[in-house]
Amino acid sequence: MKRKVDPRLTEDVDQILKEIGSRIKSHRKQIANNYEDFAHTHNFNKVTLSRIESGENSSLKSIITLARAVGIKIEDLFKGIQ
Repeated sequence: MKRKVDPRLTEDVDQILKEIGSRIKSHRKQIANNYEDFAHTHNFNKVTLSRIESGENSSLKSIITLARAVGIKIEDLFKGIQ
């Protein structure tokens, strides 16, 4: 039987993902205003890009890869998030 995760550990995860997505989107817009153009130019799946920027659940690998593509240092991506 699967044990349930303590809800206190996950209650703010959606907000954190939205903040990370917002940071990535802000940097991406400095490179290309259109996310589809950015995805094509950087060989990044546009659906994955849209999901990350919207704060939807995505793999950490995809988030880190995208952060690097838009020029965000990993420590800056998570700065101030607890």
